[in-house]
Amino acid sequence: MTNRDVAEAFNELADLMELHEADEFRVRSYRSAYLTLRKVERPLSELTDAEIQTFRGIGPAITKKIRELLSTGKLKILEQLRQQTPPGVLEMLRINGFGPKKVRVVWREMGITDIGELWYACNENRLIATKGFGLKTQEALKNQLEYYLRSREQLHYPTAEAAADFVGAWLSGRLSGALVAPTGEIRRCCPVIRHLDLLVGYDGALTPALQGEALVVERIENDVYYLKLEGQTPLRLFHCRADQFGLRLFETTGSPQFVQAFFSAFPQLKGASLRSEREVFEKVGLPFIAPELREDASSIDLAKKDALPELITEADIRGILHVHTHWSDGLHALRETCLYAREQGYDYIGITDHSQSAFYANGLKPERVLAQMEEIDALNAEWASFRILKGIESDILSDGSLDYEEAVLKKFDFVIASVHSNLNMSQEKATQRLLRAIENPYTTILGHPTGRLLLSRPGYPIDWDAVFEACARRGVAIELNANPHRLDLDWTLIPKALQYGVRISINPDAHSKEAIHDLRYGVMAARKGGLSVRHCLNASKTLLEKL
Repeated sequence: MTNRDVAEAFNELADLMELHEADEFRVRSYRSAYLTLRKVERPLSELTDAEIQTFRGIGPAITKKIRELLSTGKLKILEQLRQQTPPGVLEMLRINGFGPKKVRVVWREMGITDIGELWYACNENRLIATKGFGLKTQEALKNQLEYYLRSREQLHYPTAEAAADFVGAWLSGRLSGALVAPTGEIRRCCPVIRHLDLLVGYDGALTPALQGEALVVERIENDVYYLKLEGQTPLRLFHCRADQFGLRLFETTGSPQFVQAFFSAFPQLKGASLRSEREVFEKVGLPFIAPELREDASSIDLAKKDALPELITEADIRGILHVHTHWSDGLHALRETCLYAREQGYDYIGITDHSQSAFYANGLKPERVLAQMEEIDALNAEWASFRILKGIESDILSDGSLDYEEAVLKKFDFVIASVHSNLNMSQEKATQRLLRAIENPYTTILGHPTGRLLLSRPGYPIDWDAVFEACARRGVAIELNANPHRLDLDWTLIPKALQYGVRISINPDAHSKEAIHDLRYGVMAARKGGLSVRHCLNASKTLLEKL
């Protein structure tokens, strides 16, 4: 059990205790434990009780519960509370912005015990007259419920990738000589995976290899196995002969629109025996089309004209921007974070802790900004071949102005301007707020421009033509936030941004040194949008010349 798992258990415990109106002091203590434990770096299993109790808000009682979790994987009191709570009510607690107090009202006072019933109650305007609710609250909840219901059968890319890797290793270990590969949406690097697909090229039966507790076969249809993994994750397993593997990988990778258009153009390939996917393209005289580009027929037309973009790779990124440290809400100290980036072979790092308005994230008051800059100056003097840029993630305030006065803003090497509060905006309000921030002469990059959280919160609506035009005119780059729960800017908008001449900055939004590696998810999304090196801000080796 990881530190994050332990922390999440205390967060759920706090939610359930608040739901059941337990002692407020205990609720606060468990909530505090969650906030503390999620930032602990060393594995809790390697620490003594005395060492654990040195952390803020962690006393003997909580330490005992930590030990229980580490030794058994469960917490007795948490299991009891789960059993006392209807499954549908437990699910309500996963709805973004719908906390335990409101869940308790709809459960205890209205008798609502599942998500579907709650959505129906919103449609009937039954929540309006209930204490703590109103028309606006009901409408916001209804929208959030609809988003949740659309999203709950989907997976974030890292979750899907881990499941695919597990099944791939399972099959490879049981089918000697089999060709096994992820396919479909996961191979196309879609940010959200609706269908988890694998392909097996094997001249024999698969059923013996699929028997075990980890995989359950639900049905088999035309050499497609429909499975359930532990945790009830559905998976499709495509089976073909080894000599058909290349063509079948091609057929199962592309979207239906792409595959249909390809075979309409090259019908002679249908049913061919090709062991390698590259043979598919060689047979028809086309350059290889990267899986990420196989969403529609446009890439086929580009391939015919030999005009496919030279897609960016992770190795092309020369500097890491958008990084948080201990100065605000990051897990690691400034020196440790910078040293780690330097060891990964990057040429520079841009430190962007939160600005002062982000009080919840220990945002930097002006005097702390100056103190951090002194530390950066000292490190830059020490590391001549590696550059640390003085940045900030400045909140875009409700009126579109940036956090800090001009006297502070002008001291930074660059500024990422981001919205973090008051996210419920109309398109006009959201667009005007962003436009004013873009017009600010100190804005360098527009951070996570829609504020979305994949499978949790939709982004606010924006007039993209107005935003792209303003960014191009002011020389402001737009962030592709590489956190796999954001991936904001959405990849589908990259072509339009490039038409306007807007540069894209692929940033990890790292809150720990290891989270720098989230960059790979951003690169995946950027490739889907056709991004090349020349259009990426931080693929430049000398960033300051580009700012």
